[in-house]
Amino acid sequence: MKKIGLICALLMLCGGLTACAKKINGKKAYKVNITSTSKINGKRSELIEIKGTTSAPDGYEVVAVKNDGKDDPVCNNRNMKKYVQVKKGKFIGYIDPLQYNSDIKKGTTLKYHFAAVKDVKKLSSKDKRAIKEKFESNSIKLSFNPVTEFVQSNVQKVLGSGAIVSKKSKTVFAIMPKKDSNFENDVSESMYGDKSKWLKITNKINNLSNRLKTPAGRIALVLINPENHKKFLLVSIGGKAKVDSISSGTVNSNTSNASNMKSSATSTNANNDDSDSDDFDLGVILGYLLAYDDEYGNDSEDTNDDYDYSNSDSNNYSNDDNYNDSSDYDDYGNSGNSQDDNASSTSPTSPNVDEEDSFAY
Repeated sequence: MKKIGLICALLMLCGGLTACAKKINGKKAYKVNITSTSKINGKRSELIEIKGTTSAPDGYEVVAVKNDGKDDPVCNNRNMKKYVQVKKGKFIGYIDPLQYNSDIKKGTTLKYHFAAVKDVKKLSSKDKRAIKEKFESNSIKLSFNPVTEFVQSNVQKVLGSGAIVSKKSKTVFAIMPKKDSNFENDVSESMYGDKSKWLKITNKINNLSNRLKTPAGRIALVLINPENHKKFLLVSIGGKAKVDSISSGTVNSNTSNASNMKSSATSTNANNDDSDSDDFDLGVILGYLLAYDDEYGNDSEDTNDDYDYSNSDSNNYSNDDNYNDSSDYDDYGNSGNSQDDNASSTSPTSPNVDEEDSFAY
């Protein structure tokens, strides 16, 4: 009798697990439960890290279908290489919010229908629409701007939390020294004759402009004069200083009158961008970018080459931190200035689940 009872219990358990799967056009799809989300630094923008559970077998892949019936990749590492797979009923995946909408901003709500399937690449448009219809949606409300905070987090790792980044256009980012920060002190000392500190600052910013790319391609990093916010001390593009007001002795000159730039109506490129207010002549910087691209070529078209969603790697929990290889982190801002240290806005917050089965962070 005990054996019969045990067999019945096992049969009921197997039946319950099987019931967790839904048929979509003859294929099995399993429900996914999202347990936590957080913001994390990616290769070209801030990503959403998603942890979850499912009753799907090992090797099944997680798909995130939007309300339009299309899916955004849920990848297994922050380089966005390969789909994430289920392992022992769990997974850790990464979503690039810019795949949802390239113009996405802070406060936007993303809605996904998550499921675990055998092979995401083999799903047809009809299959994805069926997942959307059969699985409830989860909502993610962004508490950050993916590109701006990506640039800021990387800049602050190198220059310290006293370096505040603002977005001026899709390709131009201003670095403002925070008042009374260690970074501002070093910039000010450089302005008044400390060339060794200035060389250190320019080397770091040049390295950043050479390494950092966003979905829009190459960017310009502009260091603002802390004593006059309408002027800049340094413009760095592709690892090269296009303007260096301190070295050239033109700190107090009107940089917008520089003769070595193309100012041909380039400011119109920023008209439709979600940029901050312009404290300086944005057209000047866009002219420098245009001139740089004419000379060295524009690499904005190949910014998605690193996105490989094939599935040939069984190491599903790799964090692959090789995208960020700077060894200059925290030279400023972390030396006892508590006001400065608390300025960083890059730490993730915990998600809250609302009544509509959504989660935010």
